[in-house]
Amino acid sequence: MPVSRNEKWVQIAELDENDQIHFTPSYLELMSELGWEAKAFAGHLLGLWYDPFEHMLDYSSGEARFSADQPGHFECNELDKAQEVVEYWAKTWSENSNGYEPAHKAGIGLELGIDWYRDILRAKLVSICLPERLLIAYRNAFKEKMHQIEQSAIES
Repeated sequence: MPVSRNEKWVQIAELDENDQIHFTPSYLELMSELGWEAKAFAGHLLGLWYDPFEHMLDYSSGEARFSADQPGHFECNELDKAQEVVEYWAKTWSENSNGYEPAHKAGIGLELGIDWYRDILRAKLVSICLPERLLIAYRNAFKEKMHQIEQSAIES
């Protein structure tokens, strides 16, 4: 079934009254049982479907040394807490031209800073809206894969 405006859509994240990013109640209702994987999925949505992008929302990625608007160190946070895009990819993109290889590390070559790239990712996160059925399909497929892995471990 192609995407339709007539189906139920779920916004992934929103800004609160303090301009902090939070996952929406609708997203949490559908995806919170996946735990960290729900954050990884949102991280993938921010960029290419490239495994390291799952860490875009991962506070445990380390220190923020280059962003003027981000605290210097992070601790892991839960799905129902404020989210933040870490600076790792923004720093990489700010340093590279649009022809850089590999392509997932390419910037746009306009010498825009780390804060600009992070704000692009923040805006993208709060603007992502997906059909509910796609989230449910992802959640169910992930749970099934975990079940298969657990069964394999028990059998071996």
